[in-house]
Amino acid sequence: MTYQKYENLGGPNDVLSKMREFALANGWSILENLTPDLAIDETGVVDGLRLSIQKGNIYAHFRTANGEAIFQTQNNAAKATKAKCAYGIGLVCSTGYSSTPPSGYWFDQPNATKHKATQQVIGAGISVKKDANLRLHCNAITEPEIMIMFSLELEEGLFQHLAVANVQKVGAWAGGTIYSGSKNSVTMFPVDWSPTTIENLSNHLFGMSAQASTFLRCDIDAAPLRNPPVLWASAGPDGSDISQCFTGKILGLPVTNLNVLGEAWFPKIPHYAYLQSQSATDVGRNVNTLNCISVNIPLALYVQRDPDSLRNYSQVGYVPGMNCISMRNVAPGQTYEISYPQSGNLYQVFPHVRRGGAFGYDGISVKQ
Repeated sequence: MTYQKYENLGGPNDVLSKMREFALANGWSILENLTPDLAIDETGVVDGLRLSIQKGNIYAHFRTANGEAIFQTQNNAAKATKAKCAYGIGLVCSTGYSSTPPSGYWFDQPNATKHKATQQVIGAGISVKKDANLRLHCNAITEPEIMIMFSLELEEGLFQHLAVANVQKVGAWAGGTIYSGSKNSVTMFPVDWSPTTIENLSNHLFGMSAQASTFLRCDIDAAPLRNPPVLWASAGPDGSDISQCFTGKILGLPVTNLNVLGEAWFPKIPHYAYLQSQSATDVGRNVNTLNCISVNIPLALYVQRDPDSLRNYSQVGYVPGMNCISMRNVAPGQTYEISYPQSGNLYQVFPHVRRGGAFGYDGISVKQ
């Protein structure tokens, strides 16, 4: 496990440059090296940087937003609001890399994640304040599978996350890239920069939500043979609105935004909703009341099987090196032994957005 912290960063481009530095130091190949990129509205203005990295079968493409939209459909990127809101970093994964995409758009990569109804490329994203004093936490693991995770502190204790990994598989199947963000590509720009707004528009990292921001590359039954082919599963509803980012198959995860728990589309799989915090003042039920220790609970993955209408799911693996925890008795960004007092098994902990906020004390632990 490798960990690095960068401080006093000043906006999306600065943050992306440190992400590149960390990825390179941890054995990722740099395919697109912070290349200046033209705005997608074809005005000819350079408004951001492109970064593409690759390790094994993972191809991850990042793009900074500095006042302009970086995907075809994005909330709060209109001319009237963009100067205030349209700042962040977007992420799309694919099965390959092209330095000259057919459309000219940075996200138009081989077999990139697409919205089922419109066939627009979609992905994950985070909000990044412009010219702010930002702190970036970077984690990388190679066992049991590859994962790289970026946790950006917009202000003290207020986080946004991006992560991409190879699934720790159960069984043998084609695919395996999984990626997630605090927001998806449509919802990554806030309406303002207050902590409450940032939190209310965010999702659990590697969790279920009404606006999916976690995606899994997998060939499920006959889905790749459909017209158009379905190559990705999304951790959200099977609706047609693009903000839901439905890819054609539902991906099930045990951690969830609680407002979707009773929805008809929600997968009938083992979940942690009743263990999670129910409100800002609820510490959750994933804490040992005898010694105040939180338990590491794994993040299992399930995919929807054919035919879709039956809503049957099969487990396909786990998110590697990451677990669900309660943040009640731990501090954001700190490391703890999982077998107190001396085990040598360290995990770093983060809230999904902020400790004691709208997500209560829901958190994640990352293997060190």
